[in-house]
Amino acid sequence: MNKRFTFLTACLLLCVGTAMAAVNIIPKPTSVVEKEGEFVFTKGFTIGYSDVSLQPAATYLQEVLTKATGLSFKTKLGKGKVQISLVLPDENDESYELVSDKKGVLITAHNYRSIINGIATLRQLLPPVVKVQYDVPAVTIKDSPNFHWRGLMLDPVRHFFSVEETKKLLDEMALYKLNKFHWHLSDNEGFRMEVKAYPGLTSDTVAWRRFNYHDRQCLDRASKENNPSMLLPWKFFKEVEGYGELYGGFYTQEEICDVVKYAAIRGIDIIPEIDMPGHNGAACYCYRWLSCTQNGVEPLCLGRNTTIEFAEKVYDEVFQLFPYEYVSIGGDEVNRRRWSECSECKKRIESEGLKDVSELQAWFTKKMEKYFNAHGRRILGWDEILEGGLSKTATVHWWRGDHPDVTQKATAMGNEVVLCPFTFLYFDYAQDDNTLRHIYDGDIVPVDLTAEQLKLIKGMQANIWCERIPTEARMEWMVFPRVLALAEKAWTPRKDQNWDDFLPRLQAHLQRLDAMGIQYRPLQTKRP
Repeated sequence: MNKRFTFLTACLLLCVGTAMAAVNIIPKPTSVVEKEGEFVFTKGFTIGYSDVSLQPAATYLQEVLTKATGLSFKTKLGKGKVQISLVLPDENDESYELVSDKKGVLITAHNYRSIINGIATLRQLLPPVVKVQYDVPAVTIKDSPNFHWRGLMLDPVRHFFSVEETKKLLDEMALYKLNKFHWHLSDNEGFRMEVKAYPGLTSDTVAWRRFNYHDRQCLDRASKENNPSMLLPWKFFKEVEGYGELYGGFYTQEEICDVVKYAAIRGIDIIPEIDMPGHNGAACYCYRWLSCTQNGVEPLCLGRNTTIEFAEKVYDEVFQLFPYEYVSIGGDEVNRRRWSECSECKKRIESEGLKDVSELQAWFTKKMEKYFNAHGRRILGWDEILEGGLSKTATVHWWRGDHPDVTQKATAMGNEVVLCPFTFLYFDYAQDDNTLRHIYDGDIVPVDLTAEQLKLIKGMQANIWCERIPTEARMEWMVFPRVLALAEKAWTPRKDQNWDDFLPRLQAHLQRLDAMGIQYRPLQTKRP
């Protein structure tokens, strides 16, 4: 009798385990209730949408389902076997509900972005591998994110990435409900955004460059490790008369508009970063009057009105291209010593009643913030913008993980903060077998904040700095699968995060990454 009971119990547990295996959602949903049965996808069924504003989402769903199943589907305003519907419209509510049974699938939400979140879950309910029959389990999922800001930052300045490569990253972000793409478009090594007021910024010797130290590091590793992902792609080289082969590229304004639209359909906002007043060597090299010494050495000279005019004209074009409310001014790692040696900067400090060069940068940041606000934009910058004073309406990116007081100080002042400390979320840093758990179990949100300060934490993002990431393959190796840990950290409340629950879901998702052709770092491997 006991043996029979044990056998039946084991069978029951096996059946439950099999059913649960079908629902491996990352990030972990708020609530999952599984039922008997499944919805089978068949050729030609209709995707219905309740409001014309959802037409792009319906077309997007049509595309991803066709790609996943090989079947063709129709879309229409009205009812469908797969239905996406708006209920009680609310732009600030990102929750959604997904209900599937043998009759169909219904995704309801309060706004477009939330519908996209539901689509991401539906994509993950589909089998990750090619099958004769495609179906999703009968299930009711209710879900809502813990943080609004869930993002990635990509640096195409140090090493360039094409529009197609950027779009692929956006597709991958959408699958895991990441909704902010921070695009670092200028730095010392190049200027990647076409600016019509200053065409020299994307000229052959500014948007392209000779080999540098980081290029040689990449090539050295490619040779020593027999690793082609560390080779610089030839598609980003061009022959420039008098200079030879140069490396680089830039995005035209038409290409930027295309990427912005592509991201928006997937529920992703793009935050452009044009770094000022430091990390602007490319601009200073091109227009030498921008630098204090007029010899092409950054930072920007803040004593000259022509510099302020340059900044405003550049940002004017940024505002035209990027509709999202946030624009990043950067503001990190500025060599302020040059200002202390510049007669024009000294005059500015004196005329504005400033104490020192720290307050000179704060003066510039506040001036730009007023300009941003006048154009319906909000300013965002790396945590150095706190130095010298900051208005409460600016948002801070906390990146210096060895300065844990930054978030405490910023939130105490009333400033919102996006968390991206290098101690956890610099995805260009080398990985080992402990990296994933370090991210997942780590206190990315500081534990010493009050309830009021916690309300000022907008969310978190990982940064992909590309000094040593020259190719898409290398980027994928450095980003995946740890970005899945970030996705869950940013979406699921801390109390519901559990490594032992996350790991088997992650392992199940490796099949999905394989099917998508993502060259991720395998688990339990020692490769640097």
